[in-house]
Parts: sequence; structure tokens; C-alpha cells
Amino acid sequence: MRAAAIGVCASITLAVPALAAQPATPDSPAAPSLGPASPSPGPSPRPAAPSPGAPATPSSGPVKRSEGVTPEEIRRAQELERYWTPARIAAAVPVDAVQGGEKGQGPPLVPGAPGRSALFAPSRPVSSGIPTVGVFLIRSDDGTATPNQFCTASAVTSPTKSLVLTAAHCLKSGKAHRNVAFVPGYRGGASQAGEPGERPYGLFPMELGKAWIDERYLSSSPSDDVDFAVLRVGPNSQGQLLEDAIGRGNTLTAVPAAKLARSEVTLTGYPGGQKTPLQCTNATKAFQGRFMEITCDGFRTGVSGGPFLEGFDGSRGNLVGAIGGYKTGGLKDNISYSSQFDGDVIRLYNQAVSDAAPDTVNPLGDATTWQHATTAVTGRFHSDSVRNDTGDLIVRWSDGEVSLYPGNRAYGLGKDIQLHKKDPAWEQAKAMTAGEFTGNSTDDLLVRWADGKLTLYKDVNETNKLSNAVQLKGPNGTWKHAEAVTAGRFGGGNTRRDDLVVRWSDAEMTLYTNVDGRGLHAEKQLAKAKNKTWSHARDSAAGNFATAAGDQDLFVRWSDGEVTVYENLAAKGFKAEHPLRPAKSAWRDAGPVTAGAFGGGTRQDDLIALWPGGKLVLYGDTTDKALGRERLLVPARVS
Repeated sequence: MRAAAIGVCASITLAVPALAAQPATPDSPAAPSLGPASPSPGPSPRPAAPSPGAPATPSSGPVKRSEGVTPEEIRRAQELERYWTPARIAAAVPVDAVQGGEKGQGPPLVPGAPGRSALFAPSRPVSSGIPTVGVFLIRSDDGTATPNQFCTASAVTSPTKSLVLTAAHCLKSGKAHRNVAFVPGYRGGASQAGEPGERPYGLFPMELGKAWIDERYLSSSPSDDVDFAVLRVGPNSQGQLLEDAIGRGNTLTAVPAAKLARSEVTLTGYPGGQKTPLQCTNATKAFQGRFMEITCDGFRTGVSGGPFLEGFDGSRGNLVGAIGGYKTGGLKDNISYSSQFDGDVIRLYNQAVSDAAPDTVNPLGDATTWQHATTAVTGRFHSDSVRNDTGDLIVRWSDGEVSLYPGNRAYGLGKDIQLHKKDPAWEQAKAMTAGEFTGNSTDDLLVRWADGKLTLYKDVNETNKLSNAVQLKGPNGTWKHAEAVTAGRFGGGNTRRDDLVVRWSDAEMTLYTNVDGRGLHAEKQLAKAKNKTWSHARDSAAGNFATAAGDQDLFVRWSDGEVTVYENLAAKGFKAEHPLRPAKSAWRDAGPVTAGAFGGGTRQDDLIALWPGGKLVLYGDTTDKALGRERLLVPARVS
């Protein structure tokens, strides 16, 4: 399950994320900052003048084409209109209903019907439609009996004039889709003379590959904290960009956790079978400290993605939420939820504005999995890695499973390969390290078991896995006390990483050189037993952190958060100490740390550290002067 990838629409091409979260001004009514937090792949669009308010009545005659619109874009919109006839739109079923969503089912709301109580605010249909809110249409491309589906979505003001926000779960499926479109202001039923039509502003095709969804929602276990998606749509068949047709969109607004309770929020959505927007205004409250909750009657399946609008003037307002999140929007048709709009949604918005690459499914899985990692070691295991002198990561999990993550030579890791299925016996593996003990390039895995037994697994790779086991020591009382083992090139007289530093339970430090398949040989004491220093060491890793070539250095994380590199351990012992982080730093909370060559050359100078909440971070090109640039491999779990 860790590496399972749930496919997103085939017509929605996703790519590797390029931007980090952009800090937003909490609770600000202004549009979020449009500048990305890091350089985007291309130039940002030129800021456009603010769109005017919505026209009093949609134009029934010729309109001015938006600047830059191409004939091909207009042709695509015309083709979309030929498919999405009013009859097909009216017959489209809610995505939630097809996917077994959580939103409650109920009969269509009777206009003017009172709410059940003061707690559940009454809702009313808006027969004239709302310019900035509409149906988000999705056509399945797999021959199912109900190919036409929909959610609710809303326009978001931006320099592109073309952004729409809906719930991420509206797009999360394993099916292929096509003819995806946004219909703002849609109103079901025949129009009277002089009134706008059912599709008053036209249809706006979703642009291929322009869907920004948080990678945590794309994982095999979607995070309900990020159930929102930002989309970019093309012009309608008259050549108008979205905000040129409807007027200014809603203003995306960040909401801090302390202010999820709002006094007056308008909820809008299209319930299944109704196709006329339903509207309700009520106060919101915080739910679980991370969702916005509102009580409004009649919001059954189909309303997913519908906006929570503050300061709503009948056409637009400040967008503070979208129906989704907890139970994909709620279990009942009178209670709706939204994921908190914080820096995560602002990040997606900034990606969309700057046309950055969307997130993709993380091959490493998510933080809920990495919270169960107990041991991590690096080496060259996969055949490609041995050929390219690249580091790989081996992880032992709390259930005894063992996994190999090949390095990708770009400061990242690929999809896991199972080396050993979950096994209670492997829960007894108390210390692990990897080195070149048998001398044929592919690294070996050394394991110290709870009973003191030492096992060497030779030539571990994607084919051999853990099949070549050699017992170096049987169960014994001495090696039970080996708390940590770290393999590296520490002065054994050759260029192989076949030397072993051992930290014992009494704080003694020992160096064994030239360990091989026959066992451990020359032993040298590095620090005496019962010293007052090494009992405080927590993690250690061998690497090439000093600028000078030669034997390897020892990276150490201490219990108080201090981080240290000992240069050229074999020649200098613990005398050449280089502090990287002071005592009481955040590193006191880090978990397992290891080092390998994951990018930028073959030096073993890239640290990988596991942090609380399942966060996995790589620090590329670390030296004995400073930790390297931080690269987030797995975001922390938000509880």
C-alpha cells in the first residue's frame, strides 16, 4: 500500500512539484500573494488589470474576444458545447453518488420550505443562477452506464482570469475522463423571454494537464486536510476568458485554525437532480480544529466543491472554503464541511498562477506509513545504482517488513521494492548497517539481532533480496550490548567500506577494520567504557563531509540536539570535531539518520533524516561546515 498510486484522470496530466508553500496573510480579505516561493519553470504571467464586477445581465449578442485567445481554443470550446447539451447536463449524476461518496441523500428541496430548526439554517434555490458558481462537468471515458458526472465549483480571481476551485475528490478516480468543463451561472429549466439561458456565460473547457492537487491527496490514503483542487480553464466558444465573461471571480482567502468559526458564511452548491444552485447563510464553527463546519438544509450529493463565501454580495465574495474534507463533505445533507484553507491551498493557487508543474503521486507514499519506519541504512544495492555509483535506502518497518528504495540520482528515491515481507522475526533486528564487506561492488547488509547474533546478507539487490545470509556470530551475550553499528571506510588500508564503528551500551566505542564474510578481525578502542560523552549519542552515519579526500568521517546526532561531524575518524579519532548544529536545536527530535550519494556526484554526503509525523527530509551536499539544502521527500502528517 505504501507505493500504490491511485490514478487521476488520464486527461489531467500531473508532474513533479516545483514550488513550496507560499506563506499567506492569515484571514486577509485580499487576494493571496501571486509570487511563487521558489523559481518556477518559466516566466510568470504578466499581471492583468482587475476584472470588473459581474455584468448585470449576460450578453445575448456578440462579445469582445479576450486578448490572446486562439482559434484552436475557440474550436475546442465549440466542440465541448456540442457534447454538453442542456439535456446531458441535466442528466449528469453527482460524482459522490457514483464513487460512493459520503454526502447524505435526500429529496429535492421545496422552494420556501422552512429549515428543521434554528440550528439547521434554511436553504433556498437561486433560480437566476450565480455568476461565480457553477457545475463542474466530467465525462467518463470507460463505457460505464452513467458517463456524465458533475460536482460544484467556483471561479477564483487571478491574473490568468481562468482559475476554478473545486473539491479534490471530484477528480480523484482511476478512470479516464474527457470533455471536462466548467459552466458558471448554470440554471436548470427553460428560460423565459428576456432571461439569460441555461448556460448564460458558455462552457469553459478544462485545459489539459492544468489541475493542481496536493500530493497528499493523490496518495493511496488521501489526506482529508487537503481536499481541494485548483483548475485552469480555457475560453468559451465566443473567445472570452472566464473572468472576462462573468466579471471578477471570488477572492481566495486564507483562514487560520483559530478562526474557523465565522459569523456569516454563504454556502452554495448544486444538489443531484436539481441543477439549480442551492444557497444558505449561517455561522460556521471549527470541527476537529482543522475543518470548517456549517449547518444548512438540503446539501446532498452533487454539492461537493461548492464554495463557502464570506462577504457575499449575491455574485461573489471571499472564498474561505469548499465542500469536502471530512467524509468528503459530511455524512448528512444538513451538515457540510470544508478542509481548512491555509498555506496548502495558497500553494496550489500560486502553482496555477505561475503555471508550475502540478504535484504528482509520491512514490514514497505518505507520512502515515513513514511513522512506522524504525531503521534506515544506505548503500549501493539496486543494479542500476551499482552501475551508476548511486545510493539507495533500505528501511525496516515496525511490522518486520524490509523495503529497498532505489536512488534516482536527483536527490530523491524511487518506488519501493520489498526485500522481505512483514515478519515478527525481523522485529528483533536491533541494529543494521550496510557496507562493501564481500568485495564485489554490490553492498551487503549487516544485522545485529536481539539475542546478539550477527548476520551478513551478501550482495543485496532487487533480485537476490535477502537470500544470501552468512552468520558471523551466533547468539551471544556480548553483541546484545551493541547499540549502534556504522559501516564505512575508516582506515582499514583499502578503498572498501568494510570497517565497522560500534557503540556499546556502556558508551564504549570500538572500531573493527576489514570486516568480511569470515567475521570481525582487528579491534581498536576509540573511547573507553563508561565515559560521559558517548552515552548521549543517538544516531551516527559514515560519509564524505570534509573537503579533503581520504577516509570517511562520522556524523553524530546527540540527545540534546547537537549535531557533529568527526573528520577522518581513523586518523584523528574524535579530535577533529566540527559542530553543525548547537545543543537544544530541533535535531533533538529527529529520528533515524543515514548518509548516501543521492545526487550531485558520488560523494557520500547526502543525509536522510526521519522526523516526527512521518516527515522524511534529505540534506544534499552536506559538509563539515554546514548541513546541505533541505529537500522534503515526504511531508509530515497533519493530525
